[in-house]
Amino acid sequence: MIDWIRRKWRAYRQAKIREAELNPSGLLRLAEEVRALADAASRVCPPERRLQSRIRAIQTEMERLTGFAATQDLRRLPTEKRQILRKGLVQSREQLLRVMGQVPAPTKLLQ
Repeated sequence: MIDWIRRKWRAYRQAKIREAELNPSGLLRLAEEVRALADAASRVCPPERRLQSRIRAIQTEMERLTGFAATQDLRRLPTEKRQILRKGLVQSREQLLRVMGQVPAPTKLLQ
């Protein structure tokens, strides 16, 4: 009986966590975080044309997504679409962090 209650409680907690992740405000926060990372990456990364164009594309998409989230249309998206959207945002964030981590230091002197 206690094991059954524990399983149900864990399932309930997982459902609540998943719901919070797919909540429009959670997606909006994640989009704003990715946009802030893209802004920082555009300043830190070398002016390589291809890299900067990818960063600008991410910035543009995040601006569109925040505009879309401001309307009620994001709430109308099915759960599967929101999961795909969140997965894409997380991947974009990881890519930006990876790119920023590979950028050489601006000076050779230790600060």
